[in-house]
Amino acid sequence: MYRLLLFRHIASMGLLTLAATAYGQQQSAPVSLSPADYLDEAKLTGLLWEQSPEVVEARRSAGIAASEVTRAHQYPNPALDFTWGTIPVGPSNPADLHDPIGNVPNYNVGLSELFEIAKRGPRQAATAAEFEASHAQAMAMLATRFFDLMDTIGRIARSQVRATVINGQVNASKRMLELDRARASKGDLAGVDVQRSEVEHERLVAAREAARTDMEAARAACAAIIAAACPPFESGKAARRFLRETAQQDVPTTWSEAFEQRRPDIAALNATLQAAGERATLAKRKVIPDVTVRMGYTYDTFVTAGNQRQSLGVGVQLPLPVMDQGQADLQAALTTLQRAARVRDSLVAAARQTLNAATRQRELVAARIRQLNTALATARQLRDGTLGAARQGGASQVDVLLAVRAYQELLLDRTDLDGDAYQAALAARQATAAFPQPPISNEREM
Repeated sequence: MYRLLLFRHIASMGLLTLAATAYGQQQSAPVSLSPADYLDEAKLTGLLWEQSPEVVEARRSAGIAASEVTRAHQYPNPALDFTWGTIPVGPSNPADLHDPIGNVPNYNVGLSELFEIAKRGPRQAATAAEFEASHAQAMAMLATRFFDLMDTIGRIARSQVRATVINGQVNASKRMLELDRARASKGDLAGVDVQRSEVEHERLVAAREAARTDMEAARAACAAIIAAACPPFESGKAARRFLRETAQQDVPTTWSEAFEQRRPDIAALNATLQAAGERATLAKRKVIPDVTVRMGYTYDTFVTAGNQRQSLGVGVQLPLPVMDQGQADLQAALTTLQRAARVRDSLVAAARQTLNAATRQRELVAARIRQLNTALATARQLRDGTLGAARQGGASQVDVLLAVRAYQELLLDRTDLDGDAYQAALAARQATAAFPQPPISNEREM
Protein backbone atom coordinates (compact mmCIF):
# COMPACT_ATOMS: atom_id res chain seq x y z
CA MET A 1 0.00 0.00 0.00
CA TYR A 2 2.83 2.35 0.91
CA ARG A 3 4.54 1.69 -2.41
CA LEU A 4 1.32 2.45 -4.26
CA LEU A 5 0.90 5.77 -2.45
CA LEU A 6 4.52 6.64 -3.10
CA PHE A 7 4.11 5.86 -6.81
CA ARG A 8 1.02 8.06 -7.02
CA HIS A 9 2.84 10.90 -5.29
CA ILE A 10 5.79 10.68 -7.67
CA ALA A 11 3.49 10.47 -10.70
CA SER A 12 1.53 13.53 -9.57
CA MET A 13 4.74 15.48 -9.06
CA GLY A 14 5.87 14.45 -12.54
CA LEU A 15 2.62 15.66 -14.05
CA LEU A 16 2.96 18.96 -12.23
CA THR A 17 6.50 19.34 -13.54
CA LEU A 18 5.37 18.64 -17.11
CA ALA A 19 2.50 21.08 -16.72
CA ALA A 20 4.83 23.77 -15.40
CA THR A 21 7.23 23.15 -18.28
CA ALA A 22 4.44 23.35 -20.83
CA TYR A 23 3.16 26.50 -19.17
CA GLY A 24 6.59 28.09 -19.34
CA GLN A 25 6.94 27.17 -23.00
CA GLN A 26 3.50 28.58 -23.71
CA GLN A 27 4.33 31.81 -21.91
CA SER A 28 7.65 32.21 -23.68
CA ALA A 29 6.06 32.03 -27.10
CA PRO A 30 5.24 35.59 -28.20
CA VAL A 31 1.78 36.25 -29.54
CA SER A 32 1.46 38.44 -32.58
CA LEU A 33 -1.63 39.69 -34.36
CA SER A 34 -2.12 40.83 -37.90
CA PRO A 35 -4.87 43.14 -39.14
CA ALA A 36 -6.53 40.12 -40.76
CA ASP A 37 -6.96 38.58 -37.29
CA TYR A 38 -9.41 41.33 -36.37
CA LEU A 39 -11.98 39.51 -38.49
CA ASP A 40 -11.11 36.13 -36.93
CA GLU A 41 -13.26 36.37 -33.84
CA ALA A 42 -12.60 32.74 -32.88
CA LYS A 43 -8.87 33.48 -32.64
CA LEU A 44 -9.51 36.61 -30.61
CA THR A 45 -11.71 34.63 -28.22
CA GLY A 46 -9.01 31.97 -27.84
CA LEU A 47 -6.40 34.59 -27.00
CA LEU A 48 -8.69 36.18 -24.42
CA TRP A 49 -9.47 32.78 -22.91
CA GLU A 50 -5.77 32.07 -22.43
CA GLN A 51 -4.26 35.51 -21.81
CA SER A 52 -6.76 38.05 -20.47
CA PRO A 53 -5.93 38.57 -16.76
CA GLU A 54 -9.57 38.93 -15.77
CA VAL A 55 -10.63 35.83 -17.70
CA VAL A 56 -7.74 33.77 -16.34
CA GLU A 57 -8.65 34.83 -12.79
CA ALA A 58 -12.30 33.86 -13.38
CA ARG A 59 -11.16 30.49 -14.72
CA ARG A 60 -9.06 30.01 -11.58
CA SER A 61 -12.17 30.55 -9.47
CA ALA A 62 -14.00 27.99 -11.59
CA GLY A 63 -11.18 25.51 -11.05
CA ILE A 64 -11.42 26.00 -7.28
CA ALA A 65 -15.18 25.48 -7.47
CA ALA A 66 -14.53 22.23 -9.35
CA SER A 67 -12.28 21.08 -6.51
CA GLU A 68 -15.16 21.68 -4.10
CA VAL A 69 -17.28 19.30 -6.19
CA THR A 70 -14.59 16.66 -5.74
CA ARG A 71 -14.45 17.38 -2.00
CA ALA A 72 -18.22 17.02 -1.63
CA HIS A 73 -18.08 13.49 -3.05
CA GLN A 74 -15.43 12.36 -0.55
CA TYR A 75 -16.33 10.71 2.74
CA PRO A 76 -14.91 12.15 5.98
CA ASN A 77 -11.63 10.66 7.06
CA PRO A 78 -11.86 8.19 9.95
CA ALA A 79 -10.32 9.22 13.27
CA LEU A 80 -7.84 7.00 15.09
CA ASP A 81 -7.44 7.40 18.87
CA PHE A 82 -5.31 5.74 21.54
CA THR A 83 -5.88 5.69 25.27
CA TRP A 84 -3.63 4.55 28.12
CA GLY A 85 -5.94 4.26 31.08
CA THR A 86 -6.10 3.15 34.72
CA ILE A 87 -2.57 4.34 35.39
CA PRO A 88 -1.87 3.51 39.07
CA VAL A 89 -1.06 6.42 41.37
CA GLY A 90 -0.14 5.77 45.00
CA PRO A 91 -0.61 2.39 46.71
CA SER A 92 -1.92 -0.44 44.54
CA ASN A 93 -4.94 -2.62 45.20
CA PRO A 94 -4.05 -5.27 46.32
CA ALA A 95 -1.15 -3.66 48.16
CA ASP A 96 1.30 -6.47 47.42
CA LEU A 97 0.70 -6.33 43.63
CA HIS A 98 3.92 -6.88 41.74
CA ASP A 99 4.84 -4.18 39.17
CA PRO A 100 1.65 -2.04 39.32
CA ILE A 101 2.62 0.06 36.33
CA GLY A 102 2.81 -3.09 34.20
CA ASN A 103 -0.15 -5.03 35.65
CA VAL A 104 -2.83 -2.36 36.19
CA PRO A 105 -3.20 -0.04 33.11
CA ASN A 106 -5.28 -0.83 30.07
CA TYR A 107 -4.62 0.16 26.47
CA ASN A 108 -7.38 1.16 24.11
CA VAL A 109 -7.26 1.78 20.35
CA GLY A 110 -10.36 3.13 18.62
CA LEU A 111 -11.47 3.99 15.10
CA SER A 112 -14.29 6.51 14.58
CA GLU A 113 -16.18 7.43 11.42
CA LEU A 114 -18.74 10.18 10.87
CA PHE A 115 -21.86 9.25 8.90
CA GLU A 116 -23.85 12.23 7.62
CA ILE A 117 -27.58 11.75 7.40
CA ALA A 118 -29.57 13.44 4.59
CA LYS A 119 -26.82 15.99 3.92
CA ARG A 120 -24.45 14.60 1.30
CA GLY A 121 -26.97 14.85 -1.53
CA PRO A 122 -27.82 18.54 -1.07
CA ARG A 123 -24.15 19.41 -0.51
CA GLN A 124 -23.07 17.63 -3.69
CA ALA A 125 -25.87 19.27 -5.67
CA ALA A 126 -24.97 22.68 -4.23
CA THR A 127 -21.28 22.40 -5.09
CA ALA A 128 -22.12 21.19 -8.59
CA ALA A 129 -24.42 24.18 -9.11
CA GLU A 130 -21.79 26.52 -7.65
CA PHE A 131 -19.25 25.16 -10.10
CA GLU A 132 -21.66 25.76 -12.97
CA ALA A 133 -22.19 29.31 -11.69
CA SER A 134 -18.45 29.90 -11.44
CA HIS A 135 -17.85 28.52 -14.91
CA ALA A 136 -20.67 30.66 -16.30
CA GLN A 137 -19.13 33.69 -14.59
CA ALA A 138 -15.85 32.93 -16.34
CA MET A 139 -17.75 32.81 -19.63
CA ALA A 140 -19.48 36.09 -18.74
CA MET A 141 -16.12 37.70 -18.07
CA LEU A 142 -14.91 36.36 -21.42
CA ALA A 143 -17.95 37.89 -23.13
CA THR A 144 -17.33 41.23 -21.41
CA ARG A 145 -13.69 41.33 -22.43
CA PHE A 146 -14.52 40.13 -25.96
CA PHE A 147 -16.92 43.00 -26.56
CA ASP A 148 -14.50 45.42 -24.91
CA LEU A 149 -11.89 44.19 -27.36
CA MET A 150 -14.20 44.52 -30.34
CA ASP A 151 -15.06 48.03 -29.17
CA THR A 152 -11.40 49.03 -29.09
CA ILE A 153 -10.79 47.46 -32.51
CA GLY A 154 -13.71 49.51 -33.82
CA ARG A 155 -12.13 52.62 -32.32
CA ILE A 156 -8.86 51.76 -34.06
CA ALA A 157 -10.64 51.41 -37.40
CA ARG A 158 -12.74 54.53 -36.93
CA SER A 159 -9.77 56.68 -35.90
CA GLN A 160 -7.65 55.36 -38.75
CA VAL A 161 -10.35 56.14 -41.32
CA ARG A 162 -10.81 59.61 -39.86
CA ALA A 163 -7.05 60.20 -39.93
CA THR A 164 -6.94 59.10 -43.57
CA VAL A 165 -9.83 61.32 -44.64
CA ILE A 166 -8.57 64.31 -42.68
CA ASN A 167 -5.11 63.79 -44.15
CA GLY A 168 -6.71 64.22 -47.57
CA GLN A 169 -8.32 67.41 -46.32
CA VAL A 170 -4.93 68.60 -45.06
CA ASN A 171 -3.37 68.00 -48.48
CA ALA A 172 -6.22 69.83 -50.22
CA SER A 173 -5.98 72.67 -47.69
CA LYS A 174 -2.25 72.92 -48.27
CA ARG A 175 -2.75 73.30 -52.01
CA MET A 176 -5.54 75.83 -51.42
CA LEU A 177 -3.27 77.82 -49.10
CA GLU A 178 -0.52 77.87 -51.72
CA LEU A 179 -3.00 79.19 -54.30
CA ASP A 180 -4.29 81.85 -51.90
CA ARG A 181 -0.77 83.03 -51.15
CA ALA A 182 0.00 83.22 -54.87
CA ARG A 183 -3.19 85.22 -55.52
CA ALA A 184 -2.44 87.51 -52.57
CA SER A 185 1.05 88.22 -53.93
CA LYS A 186 -0.57 89.43 -57.14
CA GLY A 187 -3.10 91.55 -55.30
CA ASP A 188 -6.07 89.34 -56.29
CA LEU A 189 -6.81 88.30 -52.68
CA ALA A 190 -6.78 90.19 -49.39
CA GLY A 191 -4.26 89.27 -46.73
CA VAL A 192 -6.98 88.55 -44.19
CA ASP A 193 -8.34 85.81 -46.47
CA VAL A 194 -4.92 84.19 -46.53
CA GLN A 195 -4.86 84.26 -42.73
CA ARG A 196 -8.25 82.54 -42.63
CA SER A 197 -6.88 79.83 -44.91
CA GLU A 198 -3.84 79.40 -42.67
CA VAL A 199 -6.04 79.06 -39.58
CA GLU A 200 -8.23 76.50 -41.35
CA HIS A 201 -5.16 74.57 -42.46
CA GLU A 202 -3.78 74.43 -38.91
CA ARG A 203 -7.17 73.31 -37.63
CA LEU A 204 -7.19 70.40 -40.06
CA VAL A 205 -3.63 69.44 -39.12
CA ALA A 206 -4.64 69.42 -35.44
CA ALA A 207 -7.71 67.31 -36.24
CA ARG A 208 -5.57 64.80 -38.15
CA GLU A 209 -3.13 64.50 -35.24
CA ALA A 210 -6.04 64.12 -32.83
CA ALA A 211 -7.38 61.22 -34.91
CA ARG A 212 -3.94 59.59 -34.93
CA THR A 213 -3.70 60.07 -31.17
CA ASP A 214 -7.10 58.43 -30.72
CA MET A 215 -5.94 55.50 -32.83
CA GLU A 216 -2.82 55.01 -30.70
CA ALA A 217 -4.89 55.24 -27.51
CA ALA A 218 -7.27 52.59 -28.88
CA ARG A 219 -4.33 50.36 -29.82
CA ALA A 220 -2.96 50.68 -26.28
CA ALA A 221 -6.35 49.78 -24.79
CA CYS A 222 -6.59 46.82 -27.16
CA ALA A 223 -3.14 45.59 -26.13
CA ALA A 224 -4.06 45.85 -22.45
CA ILE A 225 -7.14 43.68 -23.01
CA ILE A 226 -5.61 40.95 -25.13
CA ALA A 227 -2.02 41.10 -23.80
CA ALA A 228 -0.67 41.38 -27.35
CA ALA A 229 0.24 44.19 -29.71
CA CYS A 230 -2.67 45.46 -31.82
CA PRO A 231 -1.46 46.72 -35.21
CA PRO A 232 -3.30 49.27 -37.33
CA PHE A 233 -5.10 48.24 -40.48
CA GLU A 234 -3.20 48.06 -43.76
CA SER A 235 -4.92 51.22 -44.99
CA GLY A 236 -7.84 53.51 -44.38
CA LYS A 237 -9.85 51.56 -46.96
CA ALA A 238 -9.23 48.31 -45.09
CA ALA A 239 -10.32 49.93 -41.83
CA ARG A 240 -13.49 51.29 -43.48
CA ARG A 241 -14.22 47.87 -44.95
CA PHE A 242 -13.87 46.29 -41.49
CA LEU A 243 -16.34 48.74 -39.97
CA ARG A 244 -18.92 48.24 -42.69
CA GLU A 245 -18.65 44.46 -42.91
CA THR A 246 -18.91 44.02 -39.16
CA ALA A 247 -21.82 46.45 -38.89
CA GLN A 248 -23.72 44.60 -41.62
CA GLN A 249 -23.62 41.22 -39.87
CA ASP A 250 -26.94 39.56 -39.11
CA VAL A 251 -27.97 40.69 -35.64
CA PRO A 252 -31.18 39.77 -33.78
CA THR A 253 -33.74 42.55 -33.63
CA THR A 254 -36.31 41.13 -31.18
CA TRP A 255 -35.78 39.57 -27.78
CA SER A 256 -36.22 35.84 -27.35
CA GLU A 257 -36.11 33.53 -24.34
CA ALA A 258 -33.32 31.65 -26.10
CA PHE A 259 -31.06 34.65 -25.43
CA GLU A 260 -31.65 34.22 -21.68
CA GLN A 261 -30.32 30.66 -21.94
CA ARG A 262 -27.38 31.79 -24.07
CA ARG A 263 -26.23 34.67 -21.89
CA PRO A 264 -23.57 33.40 -19.48
CA ASP A 265 -24.27 36.02 -16.80
CA ILE A 266 -27.91 34.96 -16.63
CA ALA A 267 -26.84 31.30 -16.66
CA ALA A 268 -24.55 32.05 -13.71
CA LEU A 269 -27.46 33.53 -11.78
CA ASN A 270 -29.66 30.54 -12.62
CA ALA A 271 -26.97 28.23 -11.25
CA THR A 272 -26.59 30.47 -8.20
CA LEU A 273 -30.32 30.20 -7.54
CA GLN A 274 -30.11 26.42 -7.78
CA ALA A 275 -27.10 26.30 -5.47
CA ALA A 276 -28.80 28.58 -2.94
CA GLY A 277 -31.86 26.34 -2.95
CA GLU A 278 -29.69 23.31 -2.22
CA ARG A 279 -27.85 25.25 0.51
CA ALA A 280 -31.21 26.12 2.06
CA THR A 281 -32.19 22.44 2.05
CA LEU A 282 -28.85 21.56 3.63
CA ALA A 283 -29.34 24.19 6.32
CA LYS A 284 -32.80 22.88 7.19
CA ARG A 285 -31.42 19.34 7.52
CA LYS A 286 -28.83 20.40 10.08
CA VAL A 287 -31.49 19.63 12.71
CA ILE A 288 -30.96 15.95 11.84
CA PRO A 289 -27.98 14.80 13.97
CA ASP A 290 -25.13 13.03 12.25
CA VAL A 291 -23.91 9.75 13.68
CA THR A 292 -20.31 9.07 14.68
CA VAL A 293 -19.65 5.34 15.11
CA ARG A 294 -16.62 4.16 17.09
CA MET A 295 -15.08 0.71 17.17
CA GLY A 296 -12.47 0.16 19.91
CA TYR A 297 -10.15 -2.58 21.10
CA THR A 298 -9.03 -2.74 24.75
CA TYR A 299 -6.09 -4.65 26.17
CA ASP A 300 -6.31 -4.76 29.98
CA THR A 301 -3.38 -5.84 32.15
CA PHE A 302 -5.32 -5.78 35.44
CA VAL A 303 -6.42 -9.41 35.21
CA THR A 304 -5.66 -9.84 38.92
CA ALA A 305 -8.87 -7.97 39.62
CA GLY A 306 -10.76 -10.24 37.24
CA ASN A 307 -10.77 -7.87 34.27
CA GLN A 308 -11.09 -9.15 30.72
CA ARG A 309 -7.67 -9.24 29.08
CA GLN A 310 -8.92 -8.36 25.56
CA SER A 311 -12.25 -6.83 24.63
CA LEU A 312 -14.01 -4.85 21.92
CA GLY A 313 -16.22 -1.84 22.29
CA VAL A 314 -18.75 -0.14 20.02
CA GLY A 315 -19.94 3.39 20.60
CA VAL A 316 -22.25 5.89 18.94
CA GLN A 317 -22.05 9.66 19.30
CA LEU A 318 -24.91 12.00 18.41
CA PRO A 319 -24.65 15.81 18.55
CA LEU A 320 -27.66 17.54 20.04
CA PRO A 321 -28.90 20.27 17.61
CA VAL A 322 -30.24 22.44 20.40
CA MET A 323 -28.42 25.73 19.79
CA ASP A 324 -27.28 25.68 16.18
CA GLN A 325 -29.97 24.31 13.89
CA GLY A 326 -28.64 25.87 10.69
CA GLN A 327 -30.34 29.24 11.19
CA ALA A 328 -27.39 31.29 9.93
CA ASP A 329 -26.83 29.08 6.88
CA LEU A 330 -30.53 29.22 6.04
CA GLN A 331 -30.54 33.02 6.35
CA ALA A 332 -27.52 33.29 4.02
CA ALA A 333 -29.11 30.94 1.47
CA LEU A 334 -32.42 32.80 1.47
CA THR A 335 -30.64 36.14 1.08
CA THR A 336 -28.71 34.78 -1.89
CA LEU A 337 -31.94 33.49 -3.41
CA GLN A 338 -33.67 36.86 -3.13
CA ARG A 339 -30.75 38.91 -4.41
CA ALA A 340 -29.91 36.57 -7.29
CA ALA A 341 -33.54 36.48 -8.43
CA ARG A 342 -33.73 40.29 -8.46
CA VAL A 343 -30.44 40.67 -10.30
CA ARG A 344 -31.51 38.08 -12.86
CA ASP A 345 -34.78 39.90 -13.57
CA SER A 346 -32.88 43.19 -13.86
CA LEU A 347 -30.37 41.70 -16.30
CA VAL A 348 -33.11 40.29 -18.50
CA ALA A 349 -34.98 43.60 -18.53
CA ALA A 350 -31.78 45.58 -19.25
CA ALA A 351 -30.78 43.22 -22.06
CA ARG A 352 -34.22 43.50 -23.65
CA GLN A 353 -34.10 47.30 -23.51
CA THR A 354 -30.53 47.36 -24.83
CA LEU A 355 -31.50 45.22 -27.80
CA ASN A 356 -34.52 47.43 -28.57
CA ALA A 357 -32.42 50.60 -28.32
CA ALA A 358 -29.66 49.14 -30.48
CA THR A 359 -32.21 48.05 -33.09
CA ARG A 360 -33.73 51.54 -33.25
CA GLN A 361 -30.26 53.08 -33.46
CA ARG A 362 -29.32 50.79 -36.33
CA GLU A 363 -32.47 51.75 -38.19
CA LEU A 364 -31.84 55.46 -37.69
CA VAL A 365 -28.20 55.18 -38.71
CA ALA A 366 -29.15 53.14 -41.79
CA ALA A 367 -31.63 55.86 -42.83
CA ARG A 368 -28.99 58.56 -42.36
CA ILE A 369 -26.47 56.52 -44.36
CA ARG A 370 -28.92 56.21 -47.24
CA GLN A 371 -29.45 59.97 -47.24
CA LEU A 372 -25.73 60.66 -46.97
CA ASN A 373 -24.94 58.23 -49.78
CA THR A 374 -27.13 60.32 -52.07
CA ALA A 375 -25.22 63.45 -51.09
CA LEU A 376 -21.91 61.60 -51.50
CA ALA A 377 -22.85 60.50 -55.00
CA THR A 378 -23.71 64.09 -55.92
CA ALA A 379 -20.50 65.42 -54.37
CA ARG A 380 -18.48 62.76 -56.19
CA GLN A 381 -20.04 63.72 -59.52
CA LEU A 382 -19.33 67.39 -58.80
CA ARG A 383 -15.73 66.60 -57.91
CA ASP A 384 -15.17 64.46 -61.00
CA GLY A 385 -16.94 66.99 -63.22
CA THR A 386 -14.86 69.86 -61.84
CA LEU A 387 -11.67 67.88 -62.38
CA GLY A 388 -12.68 67.18 -65.97
CA ALA A 389 -13.57 70.83 -66.56
CA ALA A 390 -10.25 71.93 -65.06
CA ARG A 391 -8.32 69.71 -67.49
CA GLN A 392 -10.09 71.47 -70.38
CA GLY A 393 -9.60 74.95 -68.88
CA GLY A 394 -13.21 75.41 -67.90
CA ALA A 395 -12.62 75.47 -64.12
CA SER A 396 -9.92 76.81 -61.85
CA GLN A 397 -7.88 74.87 -59.33
CA VAL A 398 -9.74 76.71 -56.58
CA ASP A 399 -13.01 75.23 -57.84
CA VAL A 400 -11.41 71.79 -57.93
CA LEU A 401 -10.12 72.05 -54.36
CA LEU A 402 -13.47 73.32 -53.09
CA ALA A 403 -15.24 70.37 -54.73
CA VAL A 404 -12.71 67.94 -53.23
CA ARG A 405 -13.12 69.50 -49.78
CA ALA A 406 -16.91 69.22 -49.96
CA TYR A 407 -16.64 65.54 -50.89
CA GLN A 408 -14.16 64.85 -48.07
CA GLU A 409 -16.39 66.54 -45.50
CA LEU A 410 -19.25 64.25 -46.48
CA LEU A 411 -16.88 61.27 -46.43
CA LEU A 412 -15.89 62.17 -42.87
CA ASP A 413 -19.56 62.26 -41.88
CA ARG A 414 -20.00 58.83 -43.45
CA THR A 415 -17.07 57.55 -41.39
CA ASP A 416 -18.79 58.68 -38.20
CA LEU A 417 -22.00 56.97 -39.30
CA ASP A 418 -20.08 53.76 -40.05
CA GLY A 419 -18.68 53.92 -36.51
CA ASP A 420 -22.16 54.46 -35.07
CA ALA A 421 -23.52 51.52 -37.04
CA TYR A 422 -20.64 49.36 -35.80
CA GLN A 423 -21.31 50.33 -32.18
CA ALA A 424 -25.05 49.66 -32.51
CA ALA A 425 -24.45 46.21 -33.99
CA LEU A 426 -21.94 45.46 -31.23
CA ALA A 427 -24.45 46.49 -28.55
CA ALA A 428 -27.10 44.20 -30.06
CA ARG A 429 -24.64 41.30 -30.15
CA GLN A 430 -23.61 41.89 -26.55
CA ALA A 431 -27.24 41.99 -25.40
CA THR A 432 -27.87 38.61 -27.04
CA ALA A 433 -24.44 37.08 -26.16
CA ALA A 434 -23.56 36.52 -29.81
CA PHE A 435 -19.86 35.75 -29.47
CA PRO A 436 -17.63 32.73 -30.27
CA GLN A 437 -17.22 30.07 -27.61
CA PRO A 438 -13.74 29.40 -26.20
CA PRO A 439 -11.76 26.31 -27.21
CA ILE A 440 -12.26 24.75 -23.74
CA SER A 441 -15.84 24.69 -22.50
CA ASN A 442 -15.35 23.02 -19.12
CA GLU A 443 -12.78 23.82 -16.44
CA ARG A 444 -12.75 20.19 -15.30
CA GLU A 445 -10.98 19.31 -18.54
CA MET A 446 -8.01 21.50 -17.69
